[in-house]
Amino acid sequence: MRWSNVRTCPDRMSTPNSKETNAISQAEQAYQVLEHCLVTLELTPGSIVSEGQLIERVGLGRTPVREAMQRLAHQELIQVLPRKGLMIVPIRRTDMQNILEARKPLEQLIVRRAALHARDEQRSSLSAIARTLSISHENFEAFLRLDQELDALLDACAGNPFASAAVAPLRTHCRRFWTFYRHRLQLSDAISAHSKMIRLIARRDYNGAQKASDAVINVLERLAAGMEQ
Repeated sequence: MRWSNVRTCPDRMSTPNSKETNAISQAEQAYQVLEHCLVTLELTPGSIVSEGQLIERVGLGRTPVREAMQRLAHQELIQVLPRKGLMIVPIRRTDMQNILEARKPLEQLIVRRAALHARDEQRSSLSAIARTLSISHENFEAFLRLDQELDALLDACAGNPFASAAVAPLRTHCRRFWTFYRHRLQLSDAISAHSKMIRLIARRDYNGAQKASDAVINVLERLAAGMEQ
């Protein structure tokens, strides 16, 4: 097994913020590093890696990295191959269609609750994300960062931890998909759909926001429809 076909993940563990380190477990830190590498394709879909290579990359002990790996395997992001190592799960059209089918109703629930229950300061934060999105233009990295910030804020507004936990791995799959097909993506369509949804949530228009949430998923569905099997 070789590491050469996988680009190096950023060394996020080299200078940890002490407050962040104390606030989350080592297993969660390991998970965040590996998830970042999966989303950015620094762990290449279809590649084979070893447990030791991931431990070395993350910079933590075997136990927290194993816990993170088990979590990612449960989320169908990595696959354990007995006596061979770990495969970074390829991106497949059928998988993405199933992921989007599962994600759509969960996002509808979260968006509806966010529109109904967000506090004034949270609505201001949503509007700020919409404004930043509108000027990000073709900056894919900015879009991906704002998409993740938006998900976290929507979860906080919605206040349903069970829905948030269920949708979290589906969002990771989708961000990985955004990255994989970034050169086919009409980023302006994705930005426009996100911005419209955010503004409707901020205005408490929960019916309109749910429809706009579907439009965000539809951008991904169109992209998935153009994939090879």
